[in-house]
Amino acid sequence: MKFSFKIVFSTCLIIAVCFSLGGIFMIQRNFQVAYENAVESYSKQHIVNRYSVESNIRNAMESGKEFSDSLVNEYADKMTNYGNEKRELIIVNQKGRIIFSSIKNIDRKIQNYEQRREGYYEIYKKDGKQFFLIGSKIKISDNIITVINRFDMTDTFVERKRQTNTFLVIDIAIICISFIMVWILSFFLTKNIKKLSETSTLIANGKYHIRTDIKSNDEIGELSSNFDIMADSVQEHIEKLQKDIEAREQFVSDFSHELKTPMTSMMGYSKMLLGDSLTKEERLKAEEYIYRECKRLKRLSKTLLKMLGISEENIEYKWIYTELIAETIEKICNENIKFSQLTIDMEEGQIRADADLLITLLRNLIENADKACKDVKNGMVKLIGERIHENVQDGYRIVVTDNGCGMKEEEKEKVTQAFYMIDKARARSTGGSGMGLNICQKICNVSGIEMSIRSKIGQGTQIQLDILDYKESMEEMDEEDVQG
Repeated sequence: MKFSFKIVFSTCLIIAVCFSLGGIFMIQRNFQVAYENAVESYSKQHIVNRYSVESNIRNAMESGKEFSDSLVNEYADKMTNYGNEKRELIIVNQKGRIIFSSIKNIDRKIQNYEQRREGYYEIYKKDGKQFFLIGSKIKISDNIITVINRFDMTDTFVERKRQTNTFLVIDIAIICISFIMVWILSFFLTKNIKKLSETSTLIANGKYHIRTDIKSNDEIGELSSNFDIMADSVQEHIEKLQKDIEAREQFVSDFSHELKTPMTSMMGYSKMLLGDSLTKEERLKAEEYIYRECKRLKRLSKTLLKMLGISEENIEYKWIYTELIAETIEKICNENIKFSQLTIDMEEGQIRADADLLITLLRNLIENADKACKDVKNGMVKLIGERIHENVQDGYRIVVTDNGCGMKEEEKEKVTQAFYMIDKARARSTGGSGMGLNICQKICNVSGIEMSIRSKIGQGTQIQLDILDYKESMEEMDEEDVQG
């Protein structure tokens, strides 16, 4: 059942019930008042008739006449015909015989009438009419007569029926008009809800850019606004997931390509080694190539495992002395630097970071900078660390600079992608896999470090790392922090 139909049905039902109950109560109340007024009026008329009969008979007896049925009949007949007023009057003597009646056809109700108490009356139906029957006894000397009046009160009941029929017509008309008006009203009230439903269906079918754009100050407008905010969030997450999926697909594709080339070459050299036609020099060359490519694949597999292990859950933040970082980097990188001279100058202080991830980050940046200096005379790589005061909170900036080959502006956006290499020939000759800056970017993302790259062709590259948490080295540190 649709919501609009529920509104129409429930509203019309409430209107019908309330209006019908109100109408029935009003009609019944009007009938009750009319009924009580008729009873009161007929009772007074009966008293007047009874008094007239009694007074006329007593006056006749005082003038010397004797009481008899004929005397009662005479004065009753005069009274009923007085003033052309037609009265339905019945007089019964004490023996139960009707001595006067203005009614031609006397029914059993009148014949069997018995006054049970003073003011007693009966209402009965005959020939489609409603009659009011009332009687009382009169004692004159030793004689008792019963005076009975019958009044036609059909109009009172007919009026109630007329009001009921009129009310039914009005009730039905009001219900029909209410149904039409409520239906129109519900259409406008549920129009925005219908739009919400249609929009949600479109979004569920993949059209994530659709929005409700309902401008209203009521609860539906607030719901629409929250729905659009939710849709924006859903679209953002889905776009992010799609980018992640595309990146993973590209990663798998690039990784497959990285494996395919050396594997194909090693299979070719292995097949040559199985033959007997190679010279000693050719055999050594093939063996050397296979060994070199195996070492590169080993480094590649270690790099991939390292990437898989980088996540926010694995980060353990501790305060680290910058001078310890400088010493560690100098020990590690001096052994691996081949094409440049490394210079380290880091201002003393403490930064809050994961030591292993930070060392890995700096090591990769320095090794990449060294490889960029392969074809440059007097290659130089500098590692500089200094305190910054750009924000309200103090921070620490680490800059890795080289005077190597540099890169184009459009290549800066790609160098952090997995397996991307600007010069593949140079990268392979230096043992690169194109994963270094990708690891660096991932470490920065999970560690909250902001990395920016500046580079020009033939002038070198500068990579800047901004770390927010910093404090002076002379501040006290607990034992656990020192060990970290």
